[in-house]
Amino acid sequence: MNLKTNPDFKQFEEIKNWLIEEYEKSNQGFYCNWNIIENAFKQNRLFTFEFEGKNIGFLCWFDLDSYVVIDIMEIHPEFRNKKLGREFYYKAEEYFQIKNYKAIKLFCAPKESEHFWKKMKFRKFPNIGYSDPELTYYKPLIKINELTFEDCENKLELWNLEPYQIKEQKAKWKWNINDNNKPILHPCNPNWNLRLTLGGKVIKENKVKYFSKDKEIYLGNFLFIETIE
Repeated sequence: MNLKTNPDFKQFEEIKNWLIEEYEKSNQGFYCNWNIIENAFKQNRLFTFEFEGKNIGFLCWFDLDSYVVIDIMEIHPEFRNKKLGREFYYKAEEYFQIKNYKAIKLFCAPKESEHFWKKMKFRKFPNIGYSDPELTYYKPLIKINELTFEDCENKLELWNLEPYQIKEQKAKWKWNINDNNKPILHPCNPNWNLRLTLGGKVIKENKVKYFSKDKEIYLGNFLFIETIE
């Protein structure tokens, strides 16, 4: 099993042929998105997956800031339900990790693919107020500081509201920052309220986009903080 991160035209045509065949037989598959696939190939954003000498899968992707968006991923109909899709994805994920991307984001289409992406440990993308459909998921590619539900004196809190809206409402997400060796990575809206508390005292509070003057902490659709200083 081999991941081809820079397939040649012959391999590209092989993918096209079985996509056409699938579409003609079942009216399914991603041949209807051929313009996306072709553009991905031209821009070197197309992976293919070789198994027993055949290209049985492909993946289209692009990057935004420091994370990757998977546009399309498909396995040849005859090779499904053999755990090959899982192997293909893991090889692609390893490539993205080596390239130092911090996360992967995608939209589950068709809806039936949601089960697969959950098995790949993808997390539901919260409603950030615009653009992202309900079946959007993401997965960190780095070890992160996970959310906590315990009360703590040193914490970072994020509301899914703007500062003027929070009133007495509790934060939607919270991180214990006693161990600041792991970065915080979480989907967010740049206008949401972020609060830093140290020793039980609020040190800083503002919209995500204004929270830090020294470091950019909003990367595309993600809050990303490497260390709390």
